[in-house]
Amino acid sequence: MSKKKISTKKEPATPPVSKTKNPNMHVTTSPPNMKQVKDFRDDETKEVGLKIVDYWISEDKTLYQSHLHYDQLYTWRMGELSPYSLGLLEGKLMGTKCPKCGDVFFPARVNCWNLDCKWIKTEWVEIAQKGKVHTYTVAGWSGRSSLKRLPFVLAYVILDGVTTAVANEIREIQPWDAEFHMPVKIKFVPKETRVGAISDFYFVPADGWKPSPMNPEKERIKKLCEPVYEWVKTL
Repeated sequence: MSKKKISTKKEPATPPVSKTKNPNMHVTTSPPNMKQVKDFRDDETKEVGLKIVDYWISEDKTLYQSHLHYDQLYTWRMGELSPYSLGLLEGKLMGTKCPKCGDVFFPARVNCWNLDCKWIKTEWVEIAQKGKVHTYTVAGWSGRSSLKRLPFVLAYVILDGVTTAVANEIREIQPWDAEFHMPVKIKFVPKETRVGAISDFYFVPADGWKPSPMNPEKERIKKLCEPVYEWVKTL
């Protein structure tokens, strides 16, 4: 049986992207100078679990990238979504708005996802730091990085003026007291511990909110949480 001959002919180089043909596509003409570096690595950092170990900001402070440990080391480049990460570092929520249909996205999207808008490029806007719970669940198990916080409430929240929902924890609340449509606000972690990721903030009940009285469903959830609390004490 004759062996199949492998072609050694070189493929032609990929032509450069034409911004004229696709004005919504970002074209980088030269590599950015990632000058500002903050490294979180320590002797305890190993190739297990999930942890952002550093971030880099370009010299002109427009681009952000980080290194993420998730069993291996990954480079996480935000590109045109860098204002989202840079905003989190400063305690701001930066989202995007479609100039055509008016939809507002948080987390941010470079292009509008409304098919009628034909992927038109969005514009950056600052997002209000309050909203209402769209849906939620009480977590009795999680990834390694949050096991010691179990049980906790993971919720999708629609922030004021935003079209989409964003997922994060609701803290400073008993898990069985979470409710649909409850008002919440954003609370940031201390500035020195922020990494430019969604872990930089979480939700807490809005000022003045009070949970409804205990009922059979809340009693059921509370009972389910009890063995989880006991298990966490063993960690």
